[in-house]
Amino acid sequence: MKYYKSTLNIEDAKKEYMETPKGNIFHIPSLGFSRYSPSYVVTNEDIRWVSQLTKKEAHRVLTAAGSGDHPMFYALQGADHIDTFDISYCAKAAMDIKTAAIHKLTRDEYIQMLLNMHSARKLSDIHGITKIIDTLPANTAIFVKELNEYPLFSNGIDPSFYKDTMPTAAEYDLMQQRIKGPFKFIWSDLGSLHSHLVGEYDIINLSNILEYMTPEQIQKTLVSLRTYVKPEGYIMAQTGNWGISRNNKAFYEASQKFKRWAKMGLIKKDKTKVNSEIVVVLQRTR
Repeated sequence: MKYYKSTLNIEDAKKEYMETPKGNIFHIPSLGFSRYSPSYVVTNEDIRWVSQLTKKEAHRVLTAAGSGDHPMFYALQGADHIDTFDISYCAKAAMDIKTAAIHKLTRDEYIQMLLNMHSARKLSDIHGITKIIDTLPANTAIFVKELNEYPLFSNGIDPSFYKDTMPTAAEYDLMQQRIKGPFKFIWSDLGSLHSHLVGEYDIINLSNILEYMTPEQIQKTLVSLRTYVKPEGYIMAQTGNWGISRNNKAFYEASQKFKRWAKMGLIKKDKTKVNSEIVVVLQRTR
């Protein structure tokens, strides 16, 4: 709580957005991914598939907060300690809304809420939000109330395109049982992430992040994070739909420098499809 009191700044958040003459508000494109850039509502990676790959090994997990789907699906697979990180506070807000909503809304109401989050002109217009607003962590509640008219969850395309990512009825029931409260959130870019970590993880999932990095940046990231991976644990780099994998090769090349410490592998979801999703895996061996 003290951390957010000292760093969360509503006025700074508003400065990252612009209003058009017609009154529409949008995030300034030149800022890219930033401290208050909009989050995704639904992930565009198949986190259901990836979280199942290490189901037996993943007890302690570090993953991107993103839309909240990554920690929620790892919890679904049985992980009992999940930390999250993101450069944008909006990712925390999206994640907190979703983890609160599963205990207050039916599955149909939950899915309708997600569809509304991306397109609603005001957050107060989001389906079901009034049922959960008072159960959100204090700083998230303040943040979304103060930025009621800002498109905090407008990143990416309409979430209806990713309906298959949304939890099934059985998954929703299990999430309600296994997710008791909000996940720990580390507000950090990838370069500084290691300075906030304590202990070792079975899985560090760098989902859809390495696509935006140079080989040198990837190598530096692996150096900073490798001491936080348990022996036989994994650093995983997941790509999005359509096999967006332009930096898988760069990740592989950077990983060769760690071959005395770890082994490297690529896992393709569907070997018969050229554009199949891919996960790159670096496993610690010593």
